[in-house]
Amino acid sequence: MKKKQKMILLLIIITIFIFATFFLPTIKSFIYQSLNKELIAKVDKFALSANVKIVQLQYKNQGNGSSLSVSAGASGVIIRREGNKYYALTAEHVIKELEDIDKTEIIVLGYDELDYNDYLRKGGKYQGIEKYYQLFPEAIVEYVDEKYDLAIISFVADEDYTVLSIAEEIPKYEDIVAAMSNPYRKRNIVTTGKVSTMKPIPFGDNAGNMQYPIIKHTAMISEGSSGSALLNENLEIVGINLGGGENIFRRFINGMAMPSDRILAFLDQWKKEQKTR
Repeated sequence: MKKKQKMILLLIIITIFIFATFFLPTIKSFIYQSLNKELIAKVDKFALSANVKIVQLQYKNQGNGSSLSVSAGASGVIIRREGNKYYALTAEHVIKELEDIDKTEIIVLGYDELDYNDYLRKGGKYQGIEKYYQLFPEAIVEYVDEKYDLAIISFVADEDYTVLSIAEEIPKYEDIVAAMSNPYRKRNIVTTGKVSTMKPIPFGDNAGNMQYPIIKHTAMISEGSSGSALLNENLEIVGINLGGGENIFRRFINGMAMPSDRILAFLDQWKKEQKTR
């Protein structure tokens, strides 16, 4: 093969590779969304109001004053209600306090409540970001377990939000699933995909100290989706999203979620601890 032909072939291979790694994830997501319009509509109508946004107000003392930073926000899902008190499931790393922060407040926004930027964009009166977020309920951390990367928080609200149940069985390979979350700068986004692992696989830190079994799926998620619910077609929670994998172009490959059997084990631990108090 001549040198020119080899160069052309190489360019073709590189072009195909770039196309596949950059555009294929978006194309796959578009296909899943198109094929699962009925499920998306079902989630929107019957499950989406269980989706909450979790924001941290982080205070740090500096000389005679203090500074405030506001997290980009993450997600959670309501799983229990007692009167006007709601309990939501999220990821432990979502509500974890940073070591260099002196005080942290965890604020919960219901699915129909605007974050600060949306509030201003829609003509809301400027009042300062701290004052705005303090209009919403502050969460109480009820129980956490780093092993599962799961947490239960509670908050008080007069609104009528949906409560979702946990599936008794974990989703099987190629089962259709839907993720509802608050990816960065967006709210209440529902995406669909399939479970891509045959069975839960170990996932944790590089040293192997925190290994827990997770499932992977192709429902597109991104920053802000941590702690969000992964639902089956019956609108039961089959997983809590902990993170996602990306390719070299930082395009979504898969989501990683703690499966429902581990969630149930985590909740069982919480119940046992409540009985001993």
